[in-house]
Amino acid sequence: MAEITKLNITELDFDAIKGNLKDYFASQSEFSDHDFEGSAISVMLDVLSYNTYYNGYYINMLASEAFLDSAQLRDSVVAKASMLGYTPRSSRGAKANVAITVTPGDSPATITIDKNTQFTSTVNGTSYIFCTSNSHTITPANGVYTASGVELTQGVPVTFRYTANTANTEQKFLLPNENTDTDSLTVTIQESATDTNTAVYTLATDITTVNSTSNVYFLSEDTSGQFEVEFGDGVLGRKPITGNIILLSGLVTEGADVNGANTFSASGTVGGYSTVSVATSNAAAGGLNRETVESIKFNAPKTFETQNRAVTTDDYKSIVEREVSGLDSVSVWGGQDNETPAFGKVFISAKPAGATSLSTSQIALIKSAVSSYNVMSITPEVVDPDIIDLIMSVTVKYDSRLTTLSSGAIAEKVVTTINDYKDQNLLKFGSIFRYSTLSTRIDNTDTSIVNNLTTITAKKGIVPSTTANNTYTISFNNPIFSESTTYEGAVVSSAFSFTDAAGNTYNSAFFDDVNGTMRIYYLSGSTKVLLSNNAGTVTYSNGHISLSSFRPNSFTGSELEFTIKPSVNDLIPIRNQLFDIANTNITVTMQDDAGTGTTVTSTSATGTVSSTTTGTTSGTLSTTY
Repeated sequence: MAEITKLNITELDFDAIKGNLKDYFASQSEFSDHDFEGSAISVMLDVLSYNTYYNGYYINMLASEAFLDSAQLRDSVVAKASMLGYTPRSSRGAKANVAITVTPGDSPATITIDKNTQFTSTVNGTSYIFCTSNSHTITPANGVYTASGVELTQGVPVTFRYTANTANTEQKFLLPNENTDTDSLTVTIQESATDTNTAVYTLATDITTVNSTSNVYFLSEDTSGQFEVEFGDGVLGRKPITGNIILLSGLVTEGADVNGANTFSASGTVGGYSTVSVATSNAAAGGLNRETVESIKFNAPKTFETQNRAVTTDDYKSIVEREVSGLDSVSVWGGQDNETPAFGKVFISAKPAGATSLSTSQIALIKSAVSSYNVMSITPEVVDPDIIDLIMSVTVKYDSRLTTLSSGAIAEKVVTTINDYKDQNLLKFGSIFRYSTLSTRIDNTDTSIVNNLTTITAKKGIVPSTTANNTYTISFNNPIFSESTTYEGAVVSSAFSFTDAAGNTYNSAFFDDVNGTMRIYYLSGSTKVLLSNNAGTVTYSNGHISLSSFRPNSFTGSELEFTIKPSVNDLIPIRNQLFDIANTNITVTMQDDAGTGTTVTSTSATGTVSSTTTGTTSGTLSTTY
């Protein structure tokens, strides 16, 4: 073998590294007849190869952690995001709006409800603490002491105390609990242990307004995952002096677990009185867990792009996501892209965590967040998410010989699969409903499932006026199935009371359609009797329904609902549309290919459902959730 004077250093695989070293040794005259595999030198080659392999792997991982896109460790991602001026979101406490009524034994002029007055609520069997976000003073009205519009935030109030020591250059002011809600954080500096004069510091958001005497603090996430409060250096912000007492007060929250809490009771006295009742205006929503690594990697560059101005729709989106807490998803579009073009406007829609519509306070926060960045000629308009409810009718074929579970238990697992799909893939703006993905997940729910047939319909609701004839538009923005010009019922509605042109009133009237025209009818037995044959139009190609001059006397439920069958199974949302799948809209029918002919029982969220299978070839259990 010719002598090798240079090693091949381009190989990074262990076996290739060892082979290169062996070839190098074998080419030297001192080892020309040496048996490398059968000697101790083979162990040395292993050690050398492992050492080289470890170094190569370490350097590769080190290089990956140096870039935001490829970093995997949270502290690496946070460090790179901080270079873009981005601070990860902390956990957020769920917020509820309530009215608090206090019944005192005497007749005070006022009753004060202090900030952080505690209340409790139970969610899924676990008790959680809520606190008043602000103080409230109640003045009696007709002898009744009621405070309306009180905001409760979930979390346990805690205060962390530090004594500043400027000689210690390594001193940090940390929030020791990783679940501290930084939105609730109050930073106060007391002059000293003997001087109780205090100053409240505010979070610095624009350093162009900060000078050497500004009482501001800076917030960042430490490498430990805890949040760190930093103060100025005497040029950008006032610098603490030795002996100052640093007080960091906030709420330690449970995040998303508490969304939906709707029953509250006082933990102790309120304003010094123990007789207290709480009426819930809005259930708890907006609770979030701390921001994930994936979210930081996505949002940090987007926020940097805004450069503290709102010009593009992405600018508005980044500002709202950064400034307003408790939001799951944000969508922004220009007025020129609206369904009805509105030039000079920008539309902002947001889905709160644990809810499907924005509260009055959240709308005000969004408008306030963009006001200081907004171009004067543009008017921001905040709108609620446009929810389309998907109705799932699932027929599951399974082989009972392949499982010890009852058909009802398998049905429950299928419902869980659908809910998991919803949580992971829907309820986010721009999230497409993929039929095949869900169908595959249902098949993989249990090894006994042979296949499934899932039928999808979609519904939306409106709240029509019962006092005026109005025009309404219901937009699904997905094509509606209609097989021919004579096909009736591509669109159907829930029941409503209607008075026809002759003055006759029908308590159970319905909408349907034929050949692009909306009609109103009632049923005489099984026969449709038309009350109006031109109540509006439907465009099948884009799923737009228009009702003209419509006024019901009343309608069933909280909304008048319209249901369609999509012409395609994959549904695509636009603008502020979201797809939702409620448990009440899931029907699971179990078909046993083994044909056991037994009675099965399924316990669901709505009660216990029983069914007896019949025949010798197959049995069916139908369970509606």
